[in-house]
Amino acid sequence: LEAELTEICRWKEWRWRGGGKQFGGGLTRAEVVEQRDRCKAALDELVSRLNADLAACLHRELRPPILAYDALKTRAGRLDFLDLLLRTRDVVRRSRAVREELQRRFTHLFVDEFQDTDPLQAEILVLLAADDPGESDWTRARVVPGKLFVVGDPKQSIYRFRRADAALYEATKARLVARGAEVLYLSASFRSAPSIQEAVNAAFAPLMQGGEGGAPATQARYVPLQRVREDPGGQPTLVAL
Repeated sequence: LEAELTEICRWKEWRWRGGGKQFGGGLTRAEVVEQRDRCKAALDELVSRLNADLAACLHRELRPPILAYDALKTRAGRLDFLDLLLRTRDVVRRSRAVREELQRRFTHLFVDEFQDTDPLQAEILVLLAADDPGESDWTRARVVPGKLFVVGDPKQSIYRFRRADAALYEATKARLVARGAEVLYLSASFRSAPSIQEAVNAAFAPLMQGGEGGAPATQARYVPLQRVREDPGGQPTLVAL
């Protein structure tokens, strides 16, 4: 039934606007369209609620296959990508001796594509850069000044690569800044002509405002592109269709 309702939501007939003022049976076209739109809105809400309930049901249903998968990996002596992260995080968090050794071994940490960092990787990273091997909570750890350098573009977190998201990026950045880190914005674009940059800035700056109300940002804030070179002569750089 849920699948059929979802398919009904996709009917192209929902976009029907009709012709003329009268529909029939004493109803105007506007009245019919208004009732149709209310019906569609109610159906969309119902399908959305059903999907949310389905996710919770699937969470329970998928637990046995996940446990079976873990048992197969253990029996075969194998680890997948998530296992590597989990076990690394666990040993770094639980063992002071491991933290102390790794903090001493790695004097500088450089991380590119930081927007693709998931919570486990962020926790490992901060603990490795911390100034106190006795601290096992990454949210309380203080990073050694100058030890950690990260580069990232939160606008690319929309891809949700391996659980990465803009909220984690912004929260981690805010935590580092609160402990003395400095934020540098790379805004000079050597790739695009200035007229293209101006069009992109005009289109996206009003739409990408970042977080609201002091909450952790779940949307990136736009950083305007800056002119580096001149427009090429003899050909258009921007064509409006």
